[in-house]
Amino acid sequence: MLRGRPERELAAWWEAEAVAAAKAHAAKEQVRVDPGAAGEPEGKAGEEQPKEPTPAQPRAAEEGDARAPPRPPSTLPMYQAKPVSAQGLYPHGKSRSKNRSCKRSSDRSEEYCSPRPVTVDSSKARTSLDALKISIRQLKWKEFPFGRRLPCDIYWHGVSFHDSDIFSGLVNKFPGMTEMVRKITLSRAVRIMQNLFPEEYNFYPRSWILPDEFQLFVAQVRMVKDGDPSWKPTFIVKPDSGCQGDGIYLIKDPSDIRLAGTLQSRPAVVQEYVCKPLLIDKLKFDIRLYVLLKSLEPLEIYIAKDGLSRFCTEPYQEPHPRNLHHIFMHLTNYSLNIHSGNFVHSDSTSTGSKRTFSSILCRLSSKGVDIKKVWSDIISLVIKTVIALTPELRVFYQSDIPAGRPGPTCFQILGFDILLMKNLKPILLEVNANPSMRIEHEQELSPGVFENVPSLVDEEVKVAVIRDTLRLMDPFKKKRESQNCKLSSSSLSMAAVDILYIDITRRWNSMTVDQRDSGMCLQAFVEAFFYLAQRKFKMLPLHEQVASLIDLCEYHLSLLDEKRLVCGRSATSGGRPPHSGTSQEATPAAPLAEGHPPPCTNSALKLSHSRHALS
Repeated sequence: MLRGRPERELAAWWEAEAVAAAKAHAAKEQVRVDPGAAGEPEGKAGEEQPKEPTPAQPRAAEEGDARAPPRPPSTLPMYQAKPVSAQGLYPHGKSRSKNRSCKRSSDRSEEYCSPRPVTVDSSKARTSLDALKISIRQLKWKEFPFGRRLPCDIYWHGVSFHDSDIFSGLVNKFPGMTEMVRKITLSRAVRIMQNLFPEEYNFYPRSWILPDEFQLFVAQVRMVKDGDPSWKPTFIVKPDSGCQGDGIYLIKDPSDIRLAGTLQSRPAVVQEYVCKPLLIDKLKFDIRLYVLLKSLEPLEIYIAKDGLSRFCTEPYQEPHPRNLHHIFMHLTNYSLNIHSGNFVHSDSTSTGSKRTFSSILCRLSSKGVDIKKVWSDIISLVIKTVIALTPELRVFYQSDIPAGRPGPTCFQILGFDILLMKNLKPILLEVNANPSMRIEHEQELSPGVFENVPSLVDEEVKVAVIRDTLRLMDPFKKKRESQNCKLSSSSLSMAAVDILYIDITRRWNSMTVDQRDSGMCLQAFVEAFFYLAQRKFKMLPLHEQVASLIDLCEYHLSLLDEKRLVCGRSATSGGRPPHSGTSQEATPAAPLAEGHPPPCTNSALKLSHSRHALS
């Protein structure tokens, strides 16, 4: 029996028992899922921004953040996905999922408190500056709009990362990302994976690179037509460096490609056109999803569950020679449709030519669509696309920021443009390295005269994306989590745990034939473990409570193991054991983030794919 043992020893016993009983089951559950909120693709204002570098602005003395009163933050939880390397992909791989979540503090100010305000250099934020300022105010961090002489915690760049003066902190751009997601580079990267795993990468249209593969394109189209004379395809031509719909056109035959003029100096990609898209109100639309690439090693991805749905402004008809030039019917780009007379500026999230993706999901759900399946397919598409890009991204990263040399840690928000087919299968259209974060739209006051006015849809989605990204990258987050996460609390003392153990053990021992003088049978342990999980993680389903308690116990046991290892090394070398207060600092990565959503979200959907399967 454990009666009379010190509370500290009892706590260690409970945590050890928790892991011992649940470890076999937890080891099988490599894929973890937590419910999150929904994100929305952005309107054409969400198109790629210009690629030219931003001229450096003069650095001034330290500036405080704006004095505007903080707005009540709208929550945009993000899906978290942690895939493994490409070698873990198999055409018929299966993945299992398990809900994870944890309780949040109701006091937002206490939850995000830190030793000092996080500092953000916004001097190069450009078009994302307005949304960034709102996010910083809501987090009560400190902004430096003209730069700072001392290092900042986070540097927010508008276009790309080329700043040799940054030797520490975090910067919101990866070296080489702009080059990696250009249409030709993306097509080549995905094509390699299609050759290896054709069934896994069937979400990207068949593509050819012009002018290099023009003859191959002609030959393959002719071969398919000879085998199936009824096949009447449509193709879409996209300039490699184009953005905001510039230079895109549709063709019915390879001979229609505009080989003359700029094609030699401006390469392009030609793809099969998706002729049967999902329509809403008889209009074609696409989805802009925001994806945070938090790190490359380990590969860590967060998907905002709310994005923007951008609509065409002319009722859709399947392509035929007479309507191929109707860009308002076939192209969803905001920058094009904004000039249509049928464009409707949105005054709510569920109407107009730009809406939130969550409003689309709600409408589909009301018609009986399996929304969970749609999200699962979209998440799989995002993860596999990032896996295809990762090898070259690592080369760029190691070239610009070699290991062992001073430099920042990189992260980046990507814009995934996705089209839902009529059968609800998601198709990847393109990836933008610099999705627009503008929170206003153009309004025509008179013919040819436009004015920028606030966009409620853009602000709701994009501010939440930037704010939650900053929370995820908060340099003080791990320290806060390790300080706030304990099994015991004011409502559950270790004395109460001792009494619980005695009561449950006596009751179960009296019901079993095998009378025992000490210890718990498995059923008694499960009952006790469930009770503790329900007390520690209230307001959650039981399976999420149990999963969260398992993660919590594993985390604290890892801290103890690390402390023992450090102390053992110190004793072996004749050194003095470190003070107990430094044990957390000696711990490498905090596994707490694996089992509990970061405090930046109400709940985070975690998708940790197994080493042998992605689905």
